[in-house]
Amino acid sequence: MLTFAIVIPNLNQSHFLPWALESLRVQSRPFHLAMMDGGSTDHFEAAVREYSNIIAHLHSGPDGGQAAAIRKGMESIPGDIVAWLNADDYYFPETLEKVASCFENDSELGVVYGDAIHVTAEGFFLSYFPAIRAFDAEDLTRSCFICQPACFVRRSAYERVGGLNPALRYTMDWDLWCRLAQAGAKFQYLPDVLAAVRYYPGTKTLSRDQRRYQEIRRIEKVYGRRRLPWMWLAFYRFDLACKQNKNLSERGLLWVLDLARSCKRRLPVEGLQHGPETPVYGFRPWEMVVERQCHIHVPWYNRLDWRRLHLQVKPGNEDYRVTINDAFEQVVAARQGLLSVGLPRLNGPHRKISVSCSSGRRWRLVAFNCDLG
Repeated sequence: MLTFAIVIPNLNQSHFLPWALESLRVQSRPFHLAMMDGGSTDHFEAAVREYSNIIAHLHSGPDGGQAAAIRKGMESIPGDIVAWLNADDYYFPETLEKVASCFENDSELGVVYGDAIHVTAEGFFLSYFPAIRAFDAEDLTRSCFICQPACFVRRSAYERVGGLNPALRYTMDWDLWCRLAQAGAKFQYLPDVLAAVRYYPGTKTLSRDQRRYQEIRRIEKVYGRRRLPWMWLAFYRFDLACKQNKNLSERGLLWVLDLARSCKRRLPVEGLQHGPETPVYGFRPWEMVVERQCHIHVPWYNRLDWRRLHLQVKPGNEDYRVTINDAFEQVVAARQGLLSVGLPRLNGPHRKISVSCSSGRRWRLVAFNCDLG
């Protein structure tokens, strides 16, 4: 039976760790876990104490950065399939079983990656990772369509390309995918939800650090062999769109970038893919627009359970059909754009919420929230 080597790097995000660790504890496949802490001052020891029985290797102290810590963690534990999970991210409960089945069914498979959701700091649904698509080596040098927490690599393939580049801070995952592709590793897209990625102002992705865009330009230069790397602007546009409380100049710049993006997508540029046009679990790609029905998958590891579900929708004067876990169903009238649904006791950490507009018209999900108790 294949085993997993999972590394969790952490630095002062210990309040998120119970979610990541609990998401591993519920897995049915065997794994070895390396907990690599960079010297946190936020009660790290208390956060991991309850999970000492699943931690094979624990390090706490100064390190050479996130990539270096992950490399060291990988070297410290055995496992046929390697992956890392950021302290503020977490897996769906069936993730390792689904991934292991892919590797077991194809001995030549080097990489498996799947779908992921974006969630708030509290764990409430924001969106699906929008860039996901079937593997294309050329397109990989233009777009990082592989979500890191939802990606798993056979150790032999990982070691063949030398592992992570410790000099990189923001694109160490994308750089690894590109080197694996250049080395001829076989990739497989698994169309299933595997991980949850927290999006909040403190994350590296939303920092808009200039070094992030420099590293993105490097990907296009080194692996895409392009003299004029400009795809970093698409990443800047996405980061800007995710920012809350944008000032006037940022709103204007976002409008310009959206206009340029719309024009570019209309141009038949040879060899340039524009991403999938098919819905992502019912959502239009890169938008929160639903043509008919959407399916929202959420893993939940908080000790407080959902008591009432709140969905902000547009149009706000329609009836909506809401189904929870394919069992509990209710038709709810939106009141000033708000759907509020009382919930029965929900079992298990995997929640599935299906929503459709009763009139059959197109609608938009604006926000997702829950009362806890």
